Parts: sequence; structure tokens; C-alpha cells
Amino acid sequence: MYHLQIKGTDCFFFNEGSCKQNIFDEASKRQIHNQIIKAQRGIIYDRNKNILAMSLPAKTLCINPNRLFYKDNNADVRELSNILNMPHAKLKKIINNNKDRKEYYLKRHISKSLYLEISKISNPNIYFINENKRSYLGGEAFSNIIGFTDIDDNGQEGIELVNNDVLKPVDGYKKIKKDNIGRSIETIEVTNKPSPGKDLILTLDKRIQIVAYDVLKKYIQKYRAESGSIVLVEAKSGNILSMANYPSFDPEKRHTYKGLKLKNRAIHDLIEPGSTIKPFIIYAGLKNKVIDESTIIDTAPGVIKLDNQEIKDWKYLGKVSTGDIIKFSSNIGAAKVSKKLSKKQLINNLDLFGFGQSLFINLPGSKNGSLPSPNSLSESDHFSIGYGYGLSVSLMHLVNAYTILANIGSQTQLKYITNTYPDQSKQVLDGQISNIILDMMSEVVHSSDGTGKKASVSGYTVYGKTGTVRKIKNGEYNKNSHNALFIGILGDPKPKYVAAVIIREPKDREGSGGFHAAPVFGEFLQHTMRILDDIKYAGTD
Repeated sequence: MYHLQIKGTDCFFFNEGSCKQNIFDEASKRQIHNQIIKAQRGIIYDRNKNILAMSLPAKTLCINPNRLFYKDNNADVRELSNILNMPHAKLKKIINNNKDRKEYYLKRHISKSLYLEISKISNPNIYFINENKRSYLGGEAFSNIIGFTDIDDNGQEGIELVNNDVLKPVDGYKKIKKDNIGRSIETIEVTNKPSPGKDLILTLDKRIQIVAYDVLKKYIQKYRAESGSIVLVEAKSGNILSMANYPSFDPEKRHTYKGLKLKNRAIHDLIEPGSTIKPFIIYAGLKNKVIDESTIIDTAPGVIKLDNQEIKDWKYLGKVSTGDIIKFSSNIGAAKVSKKLSKKQLINNLDLFGFGQSLFINLPGSKNGSLPSPNSLSESDHFSIGYGYGLSVSLMHLVNAYTILANIGSQTQLKYITNTYPDQSKQVLDGQISNIILDMMSEVVHSSDGTGKKASVSGYTVYGKTGTVRKIKNGEYNKNSHNALFIGILGDPKPKYVAAVIIREPKDREGSGGFHAAPVFGEFLQHTMRILDDIKYAGTD
């Protein structure tokens, strides 16, 4: 203002007419500002176009400290502090510290009730601007899958994070004129049009996801378990229909955004697969002709003693066939088949199932796991790989491996976004041997003495495998801490869906895949098949 006054005085002395124009131009420059036009972030849908996440208009409370600093605004400042339940001294301090600013964001994304109450204060220096706030309609069932954004609508976790460049909008700009106290009074022109973010359509099904979450919640609480996860995949397409983890967090309450609840543990946690690896060991034995379907393996005397460990079965099984190794989940039988294979044959065959590799699903926290090289295997490792110790996998790795079996040896890309990969498949296993393994796996559930009887689904055939894995605590395997697993393929007349269940650290009794995970699988799939109205699928071509 000083510059304008001096310039004006000199100007008027020499040329009053042109001076008035100069002063007008100078004032106009100070009144014209660029203002952001907020664009909408893309919507996230499930496969049926149900909205899972979207940005909604929100009001942000702004003040003009440059004007509120003066005493004639004291009453309005006090009233505002009362409405906000903010100490008057604190609000005055904010105003004093920012007295050179004409706009200050006092409270972002305020509630409707606050907005209506504050709007009653008739002071142009207390006002609102429009922003966007992310809303999550999938609730807790989806929260550690979808993730969340920050207050500026930028992806911070989950699908929101890894697809931020797709979902993120491009804001526009407009030139506006403000009055002498900083209020917008006129839009002069739009200099850049806003561009909304692109939408995502997921392969996930909201109905199935909610069922998975509710079933998990029921059993985790019943078993007093630490946590659990479920994954469901359509085998032929590779579409992931459900990824559920319990416990989760409330996406509308930011104070719950902490710890492992934030993680999609179906892809984040690495585990030893335990007995769920046995179908692949038997496949390797048949493929490399170290066993055949008629091979009988003697598990007597019920223990294999090695230098640093003992291999035992859950009960004495005596002589078992190759099919019995899967059906009864014999550690000794699987370890002996593993030892019949050369180290190279063993590891190369497990490599065919995708273990120790990226699954290319593009989710934050995804891990490759580990598969040892043949040269690094000790003699005891050569045995223990056979019953699922000595390698690490995620639950999604097991889903991927069982999906290959479900597709009779054909590998397809797992995905959670529609149309991200062409529906191409690659034959990686022997189809005839894959069918043999599936027949053996059906006995796990459908024979009277199989370990997975509780995973049965009325009207369908289930080809499955139980797994019970001791967890490492303080560097040692803890006999009281387990992961309970069941991985199953559901179909009739041929495999169609693959589902995996993990219950981490059940505490109601000693952990068991057949006792803890198999019933979760059965109840989840029974509800799911009703939702999909797939009863007509059973017994058809």
C-alpha cells in the first residue's frame, strides 16, 4: 500500500489521467487470484458395480486471520471457539500467528452439524470451501484390501496406494476476483479444466467378501485365535472373488489405522506351508517316476530320527499308499517320497507351482517367499521340505499353486482388477498326473477317515488338503503355537473354485487344520455357492 501511495503521489503530480489507470491496474492485479477447482478421485467398484470407495463433497472451515485479528471480531471468534469446543486462547493464538495470511484452513472436512452451526455466524472472514472426502462403503470387510487415502485424497495403503496414478484426478484452475477482505466475488475464467480420476472395477464380490469376513470373525472369536484370512479364486479366469482378513479396521475411524490390522495378511504374511505342500510332493514323485500309484511306503516305527530333529506322524499309520500320504497327511510318508527325489528334482518341481516367486498381483506388502536352491539343501532339509518346512509362502502362493491343479496343470494369472490381464493360460504340469492328485485330494474330504471331513460342501466335490504348522517363537518351533490351514478346490463335474483358509494361533485347543480351518472352509463355501446361485453347476457339463 505504501508503494501504491507513493507511486500515486508522484503520478498525480506529473500526469493525473494516466495515473488513475495505473492505480486501477495495480489494484486489479491484487484482486485477481488463481483458485483450484477440485476434481473427483476415481470410484472403486466390486465386480457387480457396487461402490466400495468414492469421494464425496466435504466442507472445510477457513478463516481470514488478517481480518479476524482486529478487536471488532472478538465476539465472533469466541463464538467460533465455543462451537468447535476449542479453547478461546488457542484460536486467538492461531489467528495471531497467522495474521499476515488472508486464508487459513482451520478444520478440514467438518461434519454437517458443525457446518450448519458455524454458518449462523454472519462474518465474511469465517467461511467454507468445497473439498472431497473419501467414503468407504465396503466397511471393515474391505478396509485392509482397499486401503485408504490421506486428507488430501492421495492413496496411502492397499488398492488406493498401488493404483493412485489411475484413481488420482487432475485438479483444474480458475481466475477469480476477490474483494478487499479476500472473499471471492467473481469468476473471470477457467484456465485449466479439472479431469476426474479413472474408476476401477475389481474382481472382488462384495456379497462374498462380507460372508468371508463374517465367517472368519465368528470362528476367530470361537477359537480365541490371533487372526485369520480367506481367499477365493475362480480357477479358470484367475479372478480373485474374495480376500478377507480378520481382525480389520473401521475405515471411517482413523484412530483404528494401526498395526497388522492395516495389512492384507493373505499376501503380506509369510508362513511355512506344512502339509498343504504334500500334493505337490506326490506330484513330483509321480512325475519323476520315483513312485507310482501302487507304491506302498512303510512309516514304521512311526519316527525318523535325524541329527537335529525327529519326524513323526500325528498317529501311527503303518504302511501307506501314495494316496494315503495325502489322505492321512503322513509326514513320514511325504518325507520319504521327498528323499527319493534328487534335490534338483524336488526344488524344480516346486518351482513349477510358483513358490519363491512374484505372483505379479500388484498389491502393497506382496512378498515372494523363499524356496531354497538344490545346492543349499541339507540332508534334514531334504526330508522336511516334503512335509512343508524349510520354505516360506504366502496364503496367496498356496491359492496360486492349487489353482494350477484345479486347471489340470494349466497356469493362469491371478488378478483383482477386471480386464488387467488377457485370459491366457500356460500348461506347466502333466494333466494326467494332475487328475491323479485331484482324485487323491478328494479322499481327504469325502472318505470317512480323511483329515478334512469338516470341509465338505453339500452338493459339491471338494478336493482339499489340511495343514497344521508349528510357528517359530524366539528362534524355535513352539509346540503350543500353530497355523491351521485348509486349501480346497470345489467343483462338479470339474474343479471351478479354489479357496484357502488360515487360522493363526487358535487357543481353544492344540492347532489343527482339520479341526480349525476345514469347518471355516465348509461354512464359507456353502454360503458362497448359494450367493452365486451355482447349484445348477453341479452335475452339468
